[in-house]
Amino acid sequence: MNNTSVKDYQDILATVQKYVDGCNEGKSEVMKPAFDAGAVMYSVNADGSVAAQGSINNLYAVVDQLGADKNGKVHMDVVDSTPTTAVVRVTIENWHGLSFVDHHSLVKMNGTWKIVAKIYHTVA
Repeated sequence: MNNTSVKDYQDILATVQKYVDGCNEGKSEVMKPAFDAGAVMYSVNADGSVAAQGSINNLYAVVDQLGADKNGKVHMDVVDSTPTTAVVRVTIENWHGLSFVDHHSLVKMNGTWKIVAKIYHTVA
């Protein structure tokens, strides 16, 4: 038993929903409250080359550049959690014509859930 409360599950999903809402609205300021200031983002292409590496600010730039797209479909799963950590898988289909599988790592700091890392795979 991981001792994660129902409220924590709800708060974890609500935190990640801010990321999804920011993608849908094409506005990084909507998603920024979900992320820790030091959050990072990583991904590699099918050939192993780096697609994304470093600061979460890179995500903010892409979201602001591409703008709103509310046509995508999203599904979220809490993959694992403890009272202070969580991993959430986010499947996004057809956001600006692209589909992704994200894994967000969250930490509960000072009573608030924050995403500290996003790794993702672009679905071919």
